[in-house]
Amino acid sequence: MAATGRASVRPVERHGAPPRSAARSRSVAPGRPSPSPARSAADHDGNSDLCRVRVAVRLRPKNAHDLAHGADFDCCVELQPECKKLKLKKNNWSCETYKFDEVFSENASQKRVYEVVAKPVVESVLEGYNGTVMAYGQTGTGKTYTVGRLGKDDPSERGIMVRALEHILSCMSLETDTVAISFLQLYLEYVQDLLAPEKINIPIVEDPKTGEVSLPGAAIVEIKDLEHVFQLLQIGEMNRHAANTKMNTESSRSHAILIIHIQRSSRTKYESGTSLPNGAENMFPNNFPLILKSKLLIVDLAGSERINKSGSEGHMIEEAKFINLSLTSLGKCINALAENSPHIPTRDSKLTRILRDSFGGTARTSLVVTVGPSARHLSETSSTIMFGQRAMKIVNKIRIKEEVDYEILYKKVEREVDHLMSEIERQQKLSYTEKMQLEIKLKESEASLNDLKVTTNMQIENLETEKRQLESATKRLMLDLDKEKGKNNILSEQIIHLETVLHENKQQQIENISNTNILADTTKSHEKKIRELQRQLEEEKFQSASMKDHLNVLQQQLSDARNSVKENVDCELKMQVSRTTEEFASQVRCLEEKISELVSENELVYEELKSTQEKIQQEMMHKQVLEDEILRLKQSSAGNCTEESKGLCGMVRSGSGLGNIPLMSKSGKPRETLSNQRGTISKIFEEVGLPNVLALLKSEELEVQIHAVKVVANLAAEDINQERIVQEGGLEALLSLLETSENTTIHRVTAGAIANLAMNGSNQGLIMSKGGARLLANIAWKTDDPQTLRMVAGALANLCGNEKLHVMLKQDGGIKALLGMFRTGHIEVIAQIARGMANFAKCESRVISQGHRKGRSLLIEDGVLNWMVANSSALSASTRRHIELAFCHLAQNEDNARDIIITGGIKELLRISRESSRDDTRNLARKALNSNPAFLEEIQ
Repeated sequence: MAATGRASVRPVERHGAPPRSAARSRSVAPGRPSPSPARSAADHDGNSDLCRVRVAVRLRPKNAHDLAHGADFDCCVELQPECKKLKLKKNNWSCETYKFDEVFSENASQKRVYEVVAKPVVESVLEGYNGTVMAYGQTGTGKTYTVGRLGKDDPSERGIMVRALEHILSCMSLETDTVAISFLQLYLEYVQDLLAPEKINIPIVEDPKTGEVSLPGAAIVEIKDLEHVFQLLQIGEMNRHAANTKMNTESSRSHAILIIHIQRSSRTKYESGTSLPNGAENMFPNNFPLILKSKLLIVDLAGSERINKSGSEGHMIEEAKFINLSLTSLGKCINALAENSPHIPTRDSKLTRILRDSFGGTARTSLVVTVGPSARHLSETSSTIMFGQRAMKIVNKIRIKEEVDYEILYKKVEREVDHLMSEIERQQKLSYTEKMQLEIKLKESEASLNDLKVTTNMQIENLETEKRQLESATKRLMLDLDKEKGKNNILSEQIIHLETVLHENKQQQIENISNTNILADTTKSHEKKIRELQRQLEEEKFQSASMKDHLNVLQQQLSDARNSVKENVDCELKMQVSRTTEEFASQVRCLEEKISELVSENELVYEELKSTQEKIQQEMMHKQVLEDEILRLKQSSAGNCTEESKGLCGMVRSGSGLGNIPLMSKSGKPRETLSNQRGTISKIFEEVGLPNVLALLKSEELEVQIHAVKVVANLAAEDINQERIVQEGGLEALLSLLETSENTTIHRVTAGAIANLAMNGSNQGLIMSKGGARLLANIAWKTDDPQTLRMVAGALANLCGNEKLHVMLKQDGGIKALLGMFRTGHIEVIAQIARGMANFAKCESRVISQGHRKGRSLLIEDGVLNWMVANSSALSASTRRHIELAFCHLAQNEDNARDIIITGGIKELLRISRESSRDDTRNLARKALNSNPAFLEEIQ
């Protein structure tokens, strides 16, 4: 993993050590200082140093949650930093003591933790050894704070990652040395690149010869200064998975791994007899350059947790399972290494495969375990301490990896190449004679080509002469053909004119027949149209006579043209004229027969009309009885509600699209008023019956009509009544009333009834198919009454919740009408508009995610996105929540990304991800920002 721009290197073999295909291992390089006391160990085999894993424990201060439960739970941890010991209290009379390499109290600074835990490892890495610094502990004990805290504004808060990179940059020469980093996370057993989130399943490869673990495909970014470090770490933290649990508001749901690749140049003089590559003895007789390549892993493990304590639900349970599984595999490896087991189960988890070199390998490793003080988590704290105790028993064999720098060798080869190029140019000059000979041959070929061109031009001229002769003959033939066509056109025009006249007569006859079918609707229209048909019949007879005259004229003209037209054409024309005349006469006779039939049918209609009038009179009498009963019941329930607000009080249920109706009406009447009204309505329903109530919707008296609509609206508020209302034709009656009436009260109450019916999914399709959305949109544009608009907006908002109706709803103008009602400025109307947008966006997002639809959102096409960006932060809290939810669902569709960026929606998404009052909305905004490359590019 050398940095870009470096020459490839290969390991150097020393005498006295077995040959290796990878790095050369040695205890201390000649001419280098001995290792620091913090990492000194006995050299057993001459090729490596034995170094035990160093473990430190850090106690987290009590947080607000611990203090809130202080009366019931006591501190279970007692520190003795001067003795580097920790006491774990199981109860008031029993405790156990553990010793670590270092013990940090809750007041320990970030700087001291780095100097004790990580600084010796960083210094060892600068000398050419591999190193690992890792944090382990329960969720919420401060692992990410210890390791990954950026501290950009407050340097004292910086964690091990930032301090280690700052230390390395201060010790490196950027002219000869390189530093590069990779930032990864292990999430759900998938290795994902935090600097390039599109790489979500990076493979883990082990070198079969050296056993070195690598991650091909992971991004390696070379760094130059600390500001660049902050930018990369901040991008990685934004892409890392986190969630809110009962134990930690920002709980890490993945293992974060920062890999720092270091390459340093040095010159080491080799002893006599050292084996060098071919040709290297001539270039470097005494010594040749070496490169120290080392790697530092800084690991922020996700916290172990119990689901019953963390309160994880849904997808977070799966995350917790994978976290606990990888930590369990790591614990098994630690136990096996501590007990010198012959089998180390490093392949049970991707985490143990990545950390294979850190425990029992060739890396210098430091581990900091974090614990909390509360006795409520005694078992987790005990498990963490035992993990650190077992890790202290592990001994690694650290090695330096030195490789030959072939960059200078490359420059020598480059000089040789330049020499060879000059030699090639000299050889090219010698071939000048051959080139001259080729030019002579080329000139001879050009001469022969010119002769061929002359011959070809002569042949072309002969062909052109023949072409002109053929063209003149063709023109003469075309003139003769045009004369013949002119004669035929005259005859064709006459025939076409005759056919046109006949066709017009047929069309008029067809229209007359269709008019006769319409005469059956009412008696008055029958009589009027019969008179018109009689008059038209007379006109047709007159036209027929004129047509006969016209035909006689045409026959005369045909007789005049006999000399110029062939005899067969004349016969055909006569036959066609006679045939047309006969057809016209037969059609006239048929029309007269149909008129006589209509006259007889007219008499039948008169009889049916009389019987119908008698039935109507009976129905009117029955209707009058029902109206008197309604007026009597209305007078008995008078005073319960005012004409407007009380008429609609309790009519619409909570969630029906008209807003949540409170338990108290505006006049302050308690809940009993609503129950009294429901009782009155039930009494009317039982005594009168649903068909009779629906019949009153067509009453001529406005007062009766209004009360009938109110009764239907209240009945529609109950699920059990909705199906009966639709079956009895109530929906058609309401839509007809909404279309024909001009009364504002009728509009308001009817829209409320339709909103209640729109709560049922099966009714929504019927409302749309019968033009309900179009009628509601028309009412929205006609009126400015806030209460009426609230009802209309509620009905449209309910229809927005059905993804199958979205296209029809947009075509009928429902979306534009919903957005246009914002002009009122009424709080409740705007709340219904926002709810409708949220319903539409949520359903549309679900359909797109399932692959049933693609393309831009229909809301964006009607300008809803601009409205949401302009007004989301200026409205009430409940309305703002609906707009934020709609905005987040629109951001899930990648086809909407361009429109969101253009309208400034990135700032709104960032605000929602930080300031939204709902956790699910914040998480939805973060998901949209992290999963869309266009958003990430815009943020950067």
